[in-house]
Amino acid sequence: MDGLLTKIEDDERRVSRRIMIDSLAVVSSNDRARTTRLVNVSAGGALVGPLFGVDVGDRATLNIPGYGAVSGWVARLTDDNYAAICFSPDPDFHELCEERSDELMEMIHGSQMAFRNPHTVRTHDILSSN
Repeated sequence: MDGLLTKIEDDERRVSRRIMIDSLAVVSSNDRARTTRLVNVSAGGALVGPLFGVDVGDRATLNIPGYGAVSGWVARLTDDNYAAICFSPDPDFHELCEERSDELMEMIHGSQMAFRNPHTVRTHDILSSN
């Protein structure tokens, strides 16, 4: 029962609505750029991972596919190396997440071609043309 109460309390802390995403994204921190998985995003932050070479408090920039860079800092790390990135205030991104989330999803999914493995694309193209 305590786990349920903790879950409810955690969810009640959330100010912005969370948009579930399964996409690749690039995180830049400590003079390195890393391609990782974007799990979810909200106007206030994102969950990405696995992400190595960062610590809580590090400045980070998340390059969201189709949107661009959003700056913030690493707020939390999980035991399995996922990082919660808290965004610096960005009114344009906030409005996109809160009022036009479908548009954001289309931007992200539409830009995934940039992350595709070229060998996978060729195999798919070959199979599709037969």
